[in-house]
Amino acid sequence: MQQYIKKITIGVLFSIMLIPTYGTTPDKDTQTLPQDEIQEFVTAIGSIKHYYITDTSDKELFKTAISGMLHSLDPHSSFLDKDQLKELNSSVNGNFVGIGVELTLKDGSLKVISPLDGTPAFKAGIKTNDLIIKVNNELIENMTLTEALNKIKGEKGTTVNLTIIRPDEPKPLKISIVRDTIKVISVKSKLLDKHYGYVRISMFQGKTAKELEKAIIQLKKESNNQLHGLVLDLRNNPGGLLDTSGDVTNLFLDSSSTKKYNDLIVYTEGRTPSSKLSIIAKPNDIIPNMPLVILVNGGSASASEIVAGALQDYGRAIIMGSRTFGKGSVQTVIPISANSAIKLTTALYYTPAGRVIQAEGITPDIAVPEFTITKEDKAFSLAESDYRKHIINQDDGNNIDDKNSTTYEDTLSKQMELAHTDYQLYSALLMLQGMSTMNN
Repeated sequence: MQQYIKKITIGVLFSIMLIPTYGTTPDKDTQTLPQDEIQEFVTAIGSIKHYYITDTSDKELFKTAISGMLHSLDPHSSFLDKDQLKELNSSVNGNFVGIGVELTLKDGSLKVISPLDGTPAFKAGIKTNDLIIKVNNELIENMTLTEALNKIKGEKGTTVNLTIIRPDEPKPLKISIVRDTIKVISVKSKLLDKHYGYVRISMFQGKTAKELEKAIIQLKKESNNQLHGLVLDLRNNPGGLLDTSGDVTNLFLDSSSTKKYNDLIVYTEGRTPSSKLSIIAKPNDIIPNMPLVILVNGGSASASEIVAGALQDYGRAIIMGSRTFGKGSVQTVIPISANSAIKLTTALYYTPAGRVIQAEGITPDIAVPEFTITKEDKAFSLAESDYRKHIINQDDGNNIDDKNSTTYEDTLSKQMELAHTDYQLYSALLMLQGMSTMNN
């Protein structure tokens, strides 16, 4: 086990501090253990060893006891064996085998927080808020989170069958997914039109902030240095590295604004001094004074909520979409042997203004629902000429600028296409255009 301290956020399932406690002396209050309860536990182990119908190894009994003890605390605390510790490191690097979905345990089912972009789960149509009730026809109801996740994991090329309850479907869905190597592309970007940029962060990895900066520089070039606004899309982003969330936030802050909350981006509070952490801003606004809209939804969690919450507190961005997931707890990975550890909830995250994220999430400044606008819907194009018996313009056309008219029609057509494919993004673009007009 590496001997260092590191705080990270892995997906939405846990935010981690790795500490070197194996082989060290525990805190004084953990050394005083109640003898009666210890004797009760030992007696239970002995009874199982003596009377249970099959022989059970001491190793398996103690491992199961530790796992059950942690599972009873909260959905994010768990026991990690050698293989699970290895998977943890793979997840940090953003390269692992699976189906590519972030999950948590809720009422005996696995709740989908978000499928990762381009992964087998995403391609199979898994959606945020789906409830997985069976894996390969085996009920999840009595499993721990770790046990359920292990059922879904497997070797590359193998198939896992999921039974899913979806809020808007009348009966359960059965979906088969082929496991594959998950390689997450962290940053994608494009111009929405010639003056407004779009950047999506799918997960916060080690190089995300640098990739984001490069993407914005490229958008500036593509717009002939006439970029008037930016949409930062954090929808269905389950989190990632905590340090990276700070680096991303810094790209949109300046030193004059951060003094309001003592230069904080995020801080944690827990029972012990070691559970307290603060990330201090190092402002480096690469688009100063430029309007910024951040899109979020119920699949935005952990590191995504840290970025959105900080930029909302400092008034740097308009947050649009729907309320985020609300994953604001920190889990500490504590080695308990050379090849095992426990993952224990030890602290909560707070935004610069002191708002708690856990179970609350980030509430958008402007709520925009996720729904589909059909191409037959004429509500967005209603004009005087659409009314019956409208008065026809008798102008000979000499005062009409055909070039401007054509440009307007092209722009409107592109925006209507965006409204049909992604209404929330369409709304964000309208907001940017309005903010840019006000600034000018």
